[in-house]
Amino acid sequence: MTMNERKTIDLEQGWEFMQKGITKLKNILEGFPEPQFSSEDYMMLYTTIYNMCTQKAPHDYSQQLYDKYRESFEEYITSSVRNI
Repeated sequence: MTMNERKTIDLEQGWEFMQKGITKLKNILEGFPEPQFSSEDYMMLYTTIYNMCTQKAPHDYSQQLYDKYRESFEEYITSSVRNI
């Protein structure tokens, strides 16, 4: 692998990593004891998402990630509003 080549991140692996970040954010928003995102945490999430969205077809997962992310937050918002 040359310096310009990136390892392909499959959808399941990348989404699992994103879910951990989303769970951390939800815990912070809900006031649970959770350390804030470090700059390293943020950059790893950002880089993973960016890389997954810019991989060459058929490994460009931008639409799938968008759909899963939207679904995750729609679910969170719906359950949060229901609890108010």
